[in-house]
Amino acid sequence: MAKMLLLGLCVLSLAPPPSTSHTSFSFRLSSSTSLSSSTSSSAPSSPPPYDLPYQRFSVKLPKVGRLNLYGLYYGLTSIFLGLIWTVANTAVWAAYGVVRRLLRITSFDANRHIPLFFAHCWGVALLRLTGCYPKITVRPGAPSPTKFFSAASPIETSASPSTAVMYVGNHCSWMDIPYMGVAIGWRNYKIIAKKELTAVPILGQSIKLAGHVLVDRKNRRSQIATLKKGIATLQSNIPLCSFPEGTRSRTGRLMPFKRGSFSMAVKANAAVVPLSIVGAEKVMPTNWVMPLRPSSGVPGEIIVHPPISSVGKTEAELTEAVRRAIISGLPDQQRPVEA
Repeated sequence: MAKMLLLGLCVLSLAPPPSTSHTSFSFRLSSSTSLSSSTSSSAPSSPPPYDLPYQRFSVKLPKVGRLNLYGLYYGLTSIFLGLIWTVANTAVWAAYGVVRRLLRITSFDANRHIPLFFAHCWGVALLRLTGCYPKITVRPGAPSPTKFFSAASPIETSASPSTAVMYVGNHCSWMDIPYMGVAIGWRNYKIIAKKELTAVPILGQSIKLAGHVLVDRKNRRSQIATLKKGIATLQSNIPLCSFPEGTRSRTGRLMPFKRGSFSMAVKANAAVVPLSIVGAEKVMPTNWVMPLRPSSGVPGEIIVHPPISSVGKTEAELTEAVRRAIISGLPDQQRPVEA
């Protein structure tokens, strides 16, 4: 978003058909990376109920999804702000060229914080103007969102303070992306994003310009390169964001985790901050091209849990600890179905 990319919501106005799995921000290192636990990925296939007034005046767009009047307003607002975002990205790209080539200052914004700042401005403005800004609940011991222009302090864990931090959340809606962004606040960070998203207008330009960690899930070599870049990002004290389910849950219930992201955290000795994202699937269901309704009435909420240290833990132990924390903040209808 930037933090909305998060950062990433402009993709809403140009989103591919909801029938495809296109929002993976995690990856699989091997065929054995799925977390085995006492829960099952199987869940009821019927969608959760939504308020009828918001569905009453909606249309189904072929190969895209449903859209109502609120979604139309959201989309137009997103596009308008996206045009401003594009101008900002273009200006930043031109400035990089001048500073690095003509002035020969190659270290200028080496961590690409400026593009992320503009993306965060876009995301916050979009959520505020459309009534989709989520409620943020910070549990005792958990880090609060970084305020505007304030320096980020080390994350305190039971082991020791950590400047290497990974944010991990459940994933059942496009809204998870900007929700995670506002929970982090005004600080630089990178997300693990699917390479195909770079082809999306506006969003793709921002992803490449901000230096996010890209992965091609069909290419083993790309997965290894992603692992190395993710570790390097954490070791540079830049927070990394991931949705370890690998794709959106169609039912809203938490699915099994893949361990690729947790492998990065263990190797970088990074603290992991679990995020429970509540109600996003009601704000924007998977079969809607734009949000169905504002988040205030759901309410849309993101619960920030105390960080979990990766020091002394295996990938499996860290994965299970983070999963339990996320489940603790989810309502019954979003918790995984027991085996």
